[in-house]
Amino acid sequence: MMGAYFQNIKNGFTTVFEGMSITFATMFVRKETVQYPEVDITSNKTIAEKYKGSLMGMPDNYRGVLILENGLCTACQICQRTCPIDCIAIENAKCDKTKPTDKDGKPVLNRFTQKEAIKTRALTRFDINIAKCMFCGLCEAACPTGAIHHTKQFEMNRECQEDLVLRFVSDGEKEIAVKRAEEIEAEAEAKKAAKAEKEKEAKEKEEQEKGAEE
Repeated sequence: MMGAYFQNIKNGFTTVFEGMSITFATMFVRKETVQYPEVDITSNKTIAEKYKGSLMGMPDNYRGVLILENGLCTACQICQRTCPIDCIAIENAKCDKTKPTDKDGKPVLNRFTQKEAIKTRALTRFDINIAKCMFCGLCEAACPTGAIHHTKQFEMNRECQEDLVLRFVSDGEKEIAVKRAEEIEAEAEAKKAAKAEKEKEAKEKEEQEKGAEE
């Protein structure tokens, strides 16, 4: 009985010592636990500065929340047609013919034809319903200018589903695009009418000349 009693005391000291040795060993190294969401875990650099072990940020090919670079978008609607669950909604209007440029001011190439991208339509609506998105990456792969792509962002906590619809065209931008489209349409109609009038005058002149000859 006495032997078992002292053995239990010994085991108690031994287990406490083993536990405390692990505690003391980790007191002087960088922490493994990340204080999320205060710490940005999307960046490997941020994690490497403060934490140790196998912790890593989001991989380079991580498909997070989608984002649109409006300046690169030609409103071609290819991504909308490619999406298998119709979570992208696009509306457009006529615009002045332009060539999109990147941040360095260089013309954007069509990834499939390797020719300069040309913009003839302006966005009046570009919505992505992240609540429906399955992050397949098909829209990103299909975009000829790389305007739409996945980010490393994954936090999308919202109070209602409506807030999960990302809108990339503001009401002001839509109003400007629609107004310009109406002006372009009016200019085209005016040119068409002027051309018809000119053709009419030429025809009348030709008929008059024929009548004079007779």
